This record gives sequence, structure tokens and C-alpha cells, in this order.
Amino acid sequence: MGIFKCLQPYVQRCFNEYSLVLLSLSLGLVCSLASYAEPIENFRWSIDGSARINNNIASDNTSRIFALGLDTHKVFTSKSGDIGYMVGQLYFTKLSNQTPFPWMFDDKDDSTLVVREAHVNYTAGPAGMPNIRLGHFTLPFGLENNLDTNGRLLDYNHGKNLGAKVDWGIGLNDVLDTFQYSVSYTLGGKDEPKSINGSYAVTGRVGSLSYHDFVFGVSLYHAEMDGVKRKRVAIDWQYYWHTWGLLGEAALGKDTKQQQWRNEQYYLLEVNKRSVDEQLKLYTQYIVTNRSGDKKNNQLVNIGLSYQFNGQLELSMSSRKQLITPESGKKQHLVRAQLRYRF
Repeated sequence: MGIFKCLQPYVQRCFNEYSLVLLSLSLGLVCSLASYAEPIENFRWSIDGSARINNNIASDNTSRIFALGLDTHKVFTSKSGDIGYMVGQLYFTKLSNQTPFPWMFDDKDDSTLVVREAHVNYTAGPAGMPNIRLGHFTLPFGLENNLDTNGRLLDYNHGKNLGAKVDWGIGLNDVLDTFQYSVSYTLGGKDEPKSINGSYAVTGRVGSLSYHDFVFGVSLYHAEMDGVKRKRVAIDWQYYWHTWGLLGEAALGKDTKQQQWRNEQYYLLEVNKRSVDEQLKLYTQYIVTNRSGDKKNNQLVNIGLSYQFNGQLELSMSSRKQLITPESGKKQHLVRAQLRYRF
């Protein structure tokens, strides 16, 4: 960490000055890769639409979120094999009476274009060298590194724990014989491809191979974002037995705002069950957050299900309830439902 502190101002200054070049490099890499293959070959795309209703029982408020977007995936190949891939996800998102509203919106009824993922991953480097990812991608930390929850009700509190779920930057990754890893340096601008007031994020995870029945990983995080400095170390695990799954994540760290550090602990445990045909998934999550200075810790239970009618239509429902009455005097109780169609 001492070496990082010495190099961080220089790296951050380079990213501040050349953040727009990052986009140009992404585009240039895509164009250069595309020259090896037909434009439509190994290209998949879908239109993805969803309607979500949220009933916040504690605040007696009902809101809705509508999203319609384009989800694309392109594999680039040469005569010797695959050399990389591109992911692009752009969604028009509309809020209706959403309080509180996400930071990228201006008010509770706002609408905007949201970039979920937009990156290229170059995989044809020399033997022993890692793959290179460039663009807007999910921070490689904890359970979310292997379990993509974009656009779903199911969530692993990635954004709340780290301050962001996706960010613009560069990363190195690889899958080896016995383990896999992913590390990244990102700008801390979230949806904006630039560093804001010195923001940055260094993230990394090393774990066992993700296709095994038992998966274990260790993650590190060091960042400054939205005026808050964060440090995290975490372990995560997944165990699957027939149609049952047991997942968990435990994170320890510190947050600081206005030069005052505050210890934080975060734990998540999930039990899930899938039907044999994998159309139905049921899950229960128990989540605990404990911050120094708070009189009580925060305990939540989240129960949910998803049903895949076919390859295009999915219905999801969840109920999240706070177990301990907070200092505000009202327990959180949020009931949500979402209908999603891909074609």
C-alpha cells in the first residue's frame, strides 16, 4: 500500500489529463479488433425493456422505474482464434415519483440515458500476460464479480458498500489453471469518464475458478469518491449442491468524510433454490451493516423470487424489511415487482 501511495498522485494526474483519451483508446481498440473479422460475425444484440414498481411501506410512497435499452456483445476473432470481446449496454431510464432518486437523476420524475456496461476486453496478449479491459465496467469486488445483477431486483449491495457499482477505467484480468483474478484502476466518476475532485478507485479480487461448485474469493478496495475515502477487505463464497445455493460476503473497512474515519462491517448471507428446469428461483438474504458511532446496527431480511416464463419474459418480486428499529423510528419495508422482456 506504501508503493500505491507514492504512485497514486502521478497515476491520478495522468488519468485526469487524459480521461477523454481513454474513450478514444476504447474506440480505437474496437476498430482495430473489428478489422480481423466480419462486423456481424459473432455479434449478439437484444432490446431489453423493464417496468418496476416500488412500494415503500415505511414512507407510504409508491414509485415506478421504466427502462428500455440496447444490450450488445461482440466477440472478435482472427485466424488463430478469439482475440477479445466488447460489451455495450445503453438504457433510456424514466423515474416516476422515485424518492430518494439515484445520483445520476435530477429529480424524482427525471429521465436520462444510463450506460450500464461499455467496455472491451483484449484477450490475445503474449503467453503469461493478463487480459486488458478498458471502458465502463463493474468493479471487481465480492460476489458481484461473478454474479451479474444489472437490471435485476436481486442485488449484493455493491454500490452501497463501495460507493459505486460501475466506473470508467482500465483493468487486468485472467483465468489460470487453479484460480482467476481481476484488478482495476478507475476514475471515480461513475457514469462520467473522468476524475472528479481527485476521485479514483483501486479494486481487486482473487478467487478460485467460478465454474466450480465451491467458489471462494478475497477482495481489496481503496478509493475516494463523492468526497468520501473508503477502504475495504472482503471474503466471499458460493457453494452449490444440486438445486440449492449458499452464498456469503463479509467486508471490513473504514470510511472517512471531513478527516474523520469510521469503521464499518458488512455481512451478507444468502440461501437460494432453483427449480430443476431453472425457470423459478427463490432466495432469502440476511444483511447486517455495523458502523462505529451508530447506536444500533442495521439488519435486513430480503426475500425474493424470479420466474422465467421463456427466453424473453421474466417476472421478479422481492420484499426487504428492516429487523431493528432505527433512530428515525421507522423500520424500512420495501416491496418491489418487475416485469422484464428481452427480444
